[in-house]
This record gives sequence, structure tokens and C-alpha cells, in this order.
Amino acid sequence: MDIKQLEVFNTIYKHKNFSNAAKELFISQPTVSAHIKSLEEDLGMQLFNRKNKAMGNLTDAGKILYQYSTQILSLVKEAENSLANYKQGHTGSLSLVTSHSFCYWVLPKILENFNHLYPSVDIILHTEFTPKMIEMVYNREVHFAIARTSTPDFSDEFLHSELIGQDPSVFVVSPHHRLADATDVSIDDILQEQFIVYGKKSSYWPQIQSMFVNMGYTLKTGMELNDINAVKKMIEINMGISILPQISVQNELEMGTIKMVKVEGVPQMMRYSNLIYQKDLIMTGAIQNFVKFIHDTKPYSLNG
Repeated sequence: MDIKQLEVFNTIYKHKNFSNAAKELFISQPTVSAHIKSLEEDLGMQLFNRKNKAMGNLTDAGKILYQYSTQILSLVKEAENSLANYKQGHTGSLSLVTSHSFCYWVLPKILENFNHLYPSVDIILHTEFTPKMIEMVYNREVHFAIARTSTPDFSDEFLHSELIGQDPSVFVVSPHHRLADATDVSIDDILQEQFIVYGKKSSYWPQIQSMFVNMGYTLKTGMELNDINAVKKMIEINMGISILPQISVQNELEMGTIKMVKVEGVPQMMRYSNLIYQKDLIMTGAIQNFVKFIHDTKPYSLNG
């Protein structure tokens, strides 16, 4: 197989048909078909399920190839970009994925300081939950993930990890809630409340649930939202209470639109941020500078 065959293969899967793939690649549809026929003959396996007219349904063999073809094409593109940057004298580029909360309330200052030192570096930014972040790093879709975890250590055979900060999660309520001005709030008090769930698809809410289960308690849950700003709005209008990263509610706490409640008998719930990347990541100038910058500055720490 060759690079062009893999490019055609990935583009067909992206568009779910040959015609749109041909348009993107600026080649004819028969040429697209010929590339796939040749690739399948070389491998001796069918890659697309022909029963699906859209041609986007991969066979098991196609799914295996797609995992590798994505990485191969990503490395080819990275090599081309690195050589182009070297030839033209550009500083380079890097790609990064992190959580919504970290992106909104911590990352802007980090990138501002990095940009001050390296103004010519282009940064491509994505937001996802931690499991998807790790998958993107594995597939070499991004250079770095700043992942949010429940423990300070992240261990993986193929990935390097460096702890760059930590911050607590806190109980938050509306200023109009009955617990807003209470001085002695117990676990029994919060067990009566309806919780608005944030981050169920990540490791965030499972961490909270696990802690309470280990203590012998079960929280009553209502709404489940993946948009942290939507959660805060629901809290502000007194639709329930929640547990959120403190970094995400700093502005609301200062303005008084949300109040933080300290609950007796509940251990501090910490979240840790780790810079994660492939151990064999090719260290171009921009990437090396970013790793050094993060290592030297240790961007933040909020202990509550």
C-alpha cells in the first residue's frame, strides 16, 4: 500500500461516498475506485461493507486499517509541515486538547505568556473530556493533552506525563438557596438536595460518585449537562446544586451570582492537570519550546 491509497481510503470514510472524496482530492471517481480496488487487492481483504451504499461502513479489516492510516497520514503531514517550516524559516506549530473548564479559566493565561515568548508559533486548540483527549494523543491527532484526572499520577507505557497544577472541586448553590448562608452544613443537608450533574462522560462525575459511595451515601441527581456554563446558569436560577471545579466559578463567586458551601465531613475533592504526550513525539522547535515552557513555569495551583 502507498500514501495515496491511504489518503483516498480515509477521505472516502470521511465523506461516506466516492463522489465527494473525489471532489476533495481533485481526482476522478473512477480513479478513487481504482485506488480502493488496488488497496484491497494488495491487502487481500475487503475494507468497506458493500451493502452500505454510502460506502462509509467499514469492515472489521477496514476499522483496523483506519486506526493506522490516521496515524500514518498525521505523521506524513507533520513531517511535511516541519520541513516546510525549516525551509521557510517559520517557528512552527503545535496542537493541544484540554477540558472545557481548563480551556476557559486557566489556559488563556498560559497561552498568553507562551505567545509573548514565541509569537510566531501557531497553536491549534481542541476541547474534549479526558478519555477522548487520551485517544487523540494515541492517534497522534494532537501533540499534547492537558488532561484532568482524579490522582496526581498518570501512568501509561507509551505516554509521558507531567503534573502542572491542581485545584479543588466545591459545592455551589444559588444565592437564594436555603443553604447559601448556612454556617454549619452537614452531609445530611446535601443528601436532601437534587444535584445537577456535570461531566458524566468524563472521569469527573464518576470520581465524585465513587467518593460518596465509599462513604456510604448516594446523591440524588436530576439534570445531566455537559456544558459547564449551562450548569452554572441552572444553579443561579436555583434549579439544583452541584459540585464544580473551583476554577470554573471564580467569576460568579466574586459577583455573588453563585455561592460556595463548605460541607462538614466531606474530604477535599482535588482535580489534577497533567501535560501528556507521546514518549516518541518528534521534538520540533515549537514543541520543544512548549514542553520547556510548561516545565519551567508550572502554570497554576489552586488549593482552595
